[in-house]
Amino acid sequence: MDVIWLDNLLVNFVVLWLTWKISGNNAPMWRLWCSACIGACYTILLILPGFSVLSTFILKIMLSLAMLAVGFRISSFSAGLKLLGYFYGITFLMGGAAFGFYYFFNADIHVSQGMFLIKDFPIKIIIYSMAFIIMLYRWLWPLLQLRINHHQLVYKVKIHFGDDSVILDGFLDTGNELADPISGRPVMVVEFDSIRIILPAEIEKIYKEGKEQQLDYVTEILSESTWINRFFIVPYSTLNTSNDYLLAFRPDSIEILTEGSWLETKQSLVGIRNRKLSTDDEYHALIQPQIIP
Repeated sequence: MDVIWLDNLLVNFVVLWLTWKISGNNAPMWRLWCSACIGACYTILLILPGFSVLSTFILKIMLSLAMLAVGFRISSFSAGLKLLGYFYGITFLMGGAAFGFYYFFNADIHVSQGMFLIKDFPIKIIIYSMAFIIMLYRWLWPLLQLRINHHQLVYKVKIHFGDDSVILDGFLDTGNELADPISGRPVMVVEFDSIRIILPAEIEKIYKEGKEQQLDYVTEILSESTWINRFFIVPYSTLNTSNDYLLAFRPDSIEILTEGSWLETKQSLVGIRNRKLSTDDEYHALIQPQIIP
């Protein structure tokens, strides 16, 4: 029984530690050990005569809640639910990994009263399972976190120009410092196809003909347009290009959907690119950080 208790203590601690790491909780480590100890003691009670009632679904849920309450600092109900989700997700991953290794090593497994009984308990399988889950955390979680954060950087943007407006998805490009060198206004880059419906016909013609990089032609068209005082030539450079420029315009306003409300940004320019900015069409504009209200 001491081996079973120690084994469950270590497994519980690994599950709680991964939950602690992923959730970013600031509880001290000793609380995780206390929580793991509660789970290990519960396991010992399950295999003792007269305690089969502890294997009911409700009591298992209550045990999980008790372990989380002891092991973590929970500031709100939603934070508690998130911890519970992480806890069960990691537990199921650990269990799945263990079963995979059990069957891989042809271990003898029986099920009785909600417990899995393993003949000649292979402690190495538990070690393999813990190592596997920790490696998943080290390798997979940073990728998932990057993907989640990536989605959190996509905003709804509304651009007003003349009597028209357009709403599109914009990605907050934290490394973007593009600004008009004369006025100092930040520049948001937008795909031509996503904004063409609000552009003057003569400007649309430039991009349809693919002549937006022919400075003489662009200058000639602008000089004949009634919108000339709203358009600018903004030089820029990237890792792949240098000494290029964007045709940009001053919109009547730009609004960004932030926490459920449309907020008007500071005075900014909108640069037009005649190509896709996202290969998977996840967004159609690059937001300069200074634009965010």
